[in-house]
Formats: sequence, structure tokens, C-alpha cells
Amino acid sequence: MNIHVLHCGYIQVSETVPFGNRIDLKNTARQLSAPEKARVLLPVCCYLIEHPKGLILVDTGWCREISPEGVYDAKAVARVLPPHLAALFHPYLPAGQAIDEQLAARGIQPEDFAYVLLTHLDADHVAGLKRVNRAAHILLPEDEYFWSCRTVYKARQPKSLWLDQPIERRYYRGSPLGPMRWAIDLFGDESIQLVNLPGHTDGQAAVLVQDGAGFVLLAADAAFSPRNWQERITPGFGFNRELQLKSLDWIRTMAEKPNCRAVLCSHDPAVPEGMILCE
Repeated sequence: MNIHVLHCGYIQVSETVPFGNRIDLKNTARQLSAPEKARVLLPVCCYLIEHPKGLILVDTGWCREISPEGVYDAKAVARVLPPHLAALFHPYLPAGQAIDEQLAARGIQPEDFAYVLLTHLDADHVAGLKRVNRAAHILLPEDEYFWSCRTVYKARQPKSLWLDQPIERRYYRGSPLGPMRWAIDLFGDESIQLVNLPGHTDGQAAVLVQDGAGFVLLAADAAFSPRNWQERITPGFGFNRELQLKSLDWIRTMAEKPNCRAVLCSHDPAVPEGMILCE
């Protein structure tokens, strides 16, 4: 199996988003109003997995409509995102980086995918979904879908980006994996497992890719870089710090295993575009 890292746009967020170490309204207000000099540039990573049972895409990044000319365009952003998310993310998508553009450059059509896996429903992970919705299956954990429809998470997850899409939902099942011991074994052979890592959202999934020799963990937004789990600093963006800490502790345990080949976070600037990991 090969795992290709795709940068599908960028976010320009407050310094407290990756390393805020607390969640409260005061911190949220600071993130929304942060001046440019107090913002950091972070990639929005998606992953293309070449699996023996078919191509798999993990998350979809931003859509071209959010950045028509490949630069930050406040008016274009406002047509896609509500004002509070536009203020938080300041997103842009360079030319050629939209998920459909990257796939076309590789000669891949959406219908070539066996699965599109969504780690969670935040806008930067699903905005490109409409460009790949001809995949055989688009899968999301039921816990993420259910709670996103009914709780505070809906403030971060505009339904216009995903509600009308052909999303299939699957329940987590009991597993030795993750802080909650919940996972979805995609093919029943433990090669691809969606592991519940809550805190950022309740239903968020990491994707564990493994064979007999080792594994790669795609940690979604449970962490923004290794610093989070190495120093036990929680991201300053989420809804449950206690669960964030449990997720970070589990990631650290996995990262320290001798057969761990990599732990990749969706917004880690140290993860280069085009990086290929081989299982």
C-alpha cells in the first residue's frame, strides 16, 4: 500500500488553534478576531491510499469555489462559509490543489475510488466532497453524523457542504483500538480501520493503515503536530479537552511503538505535499 499526502488548500488561523491548550468562549473569540500577524499558515491534508482492494481517499479539503483565483478571497469565502467560519479559517486554495484537480492530474476519476473516508464533518475536510461523490462508497462514522446534526458541532459543519451527498454511515464497534475502544474495520482484515479519537468532535475518526510489518496513523484533527502529544498540549479548537487529552495519550502510545512508520496530522506544516509512505 502507498499513501500519498495531498495538500488541498490552506487555513490561516490564530496561533491558539494548534496549541491553545484550553477551550473556552474567550479563546474562541480571540481566534475569530486574530489579526494577520497573529495567524499561522497550516495545510489542509488529504490522503490517497493505494490499497489492494481499491483506491481510498481520506477527506476532501477545500473546494475551488472558496478561492477562484487561488488566493484568499474574502467575498468568495463568504459565499461558501458562514461569517464565523470565514473569520476563523481565512482559507485559500492554490491553483491545481482542489481535490478534483489533483486527481485529474493523476488520471484518476472519482468513480475509480472504492471508498472516500470522511474523518469528520468540519468544513475544511468536506468542502470538496461534491467533486468526488461518484465514488463507490462515501463513508462516515454514524456517531459523527448523528451528533453533527443535533449539537453544537453544527456551528462548525455547514450542512450545505455535505447533507445532500450520498454518505453511508457505519457504527463504531468494540475494539482494542483508541481511547474509547471503538473502531470500524473497513475490509474486515485490519488493514484499514477508522478509530474513534474524540475531543475535536465526538465522532471524529483517525485512519489506521497497517500490514504485517508496520502501520501509519492518519490522526485527523486530534493533533496538529507531534508537539501536541509529546508535550501533552491540547489544540485550542474543539469541544472537550478531557477527551482531547485521552486521544493525545493514545496517539503517543501508538507513535512510540517500534512498528509505527508515521503519525500524520491533517494540519501539520512539517508534512510535505507529495510525501509518499509505503506499507
